Amino acid sequence: MKHTRILAALIALLTLAGSAHAEVIKLPMDFSGGTVPQRKYEIGLPEYQDPSIHVTRRSDRPILPDGKETRLYALRVKIADPSQLRTQSMKGFDKIGRVGNIEVMANRVNAVVAFGGDYYCGDAKRFVLRQGTVYKESMAPGQDLLLIDEDGDFHILLASEHPEEMDKTQVNGKKVVNALCFGPALIKDGQKVTDFSSAPTHCDPEEMHERCVFCQIGPLEYMVVACAHRGLRLSEMADMILYLEPDVQQAYNLDGGISTQLLFLGRRINNTSVKPEDVRKLVDIVYFASAYQPD
Repeated sequence: MKHTRILAALIALLTLAGSAHAEVIKLPMDFSGGTVPQRKYEIGLPEYQDPSIHVTRRSDRPILPDGKETRLYALRVKIADPSQLRTQSMKGFDKIGRVGNIEVMANRVNAVVAFGGDYYCGDAKRFVLRQGTVYKESMAPGQDLLLIDEDGDFHILLASEHPEEMDKTQVNGKKVVNALCFGPALIKDGQKVTDFSSAPTHCDPEEMHERCVFCQIGPLEYMVVACAHRGLRLSEMADMILYLEPDVQQAYNLDGGISTQLLFLGRRINNTSVKPEDVRKLVDIVYFASAYQPD
């Protein structure tokens, strides 16, 4: 009888686990977006959590070596399934130069978190792979590349490794779902990068600019960090990321300046050097979506 009760309890637990898991769906590998965020799970503007995603917001004012303070905006994201990390463009990744407001793109796909991508804009130098489809195969040498595989893991290929000569559709036997080609890398495999020679010309590593950096902390756990309009040098930005989260494994710089736009639940949370109505329109976004499907 005792064994029967134990077996019944185990079956009940497994049934509950199965029911809970059934609430979280795997999002399709396309541009359809995520499920609608559930306001009943919104803890308040600093935080959102449902059974598939947990986002916490942080704002900080660390003091720089010159004695002045800067302002950092960070969103830490934990997801249940890698399909929740997604990309979207304004008019299709096979279109060149079609731009729009980040809010429009984010709302279209029910983004919980959204930020500007690499502004590829048909650049002949850049490799374009989004949501599992390659739109442009070739890339010029001298660029750091971020590959995101089917398990949601980041793989940074430094320019010195010659990613332009590699197969970029798979890494370590896993399919690459999204690739970002802006850079440079700031942290690779837990180590701070000090050589920024692969930075795009307009990135200006030694100048103070608004910047946006995409990081992986651990399995299905990420952080997006932006700095305010006073700006930071790239090396300072890397230091600030480690200040916020010492355990960051990978950190990759994305399009900055007035393209630095970070949205949480449809609201812009970072200050920029221009009025909101004057902020640059974007070609593409990276975003996190809910995959919770309520009954």
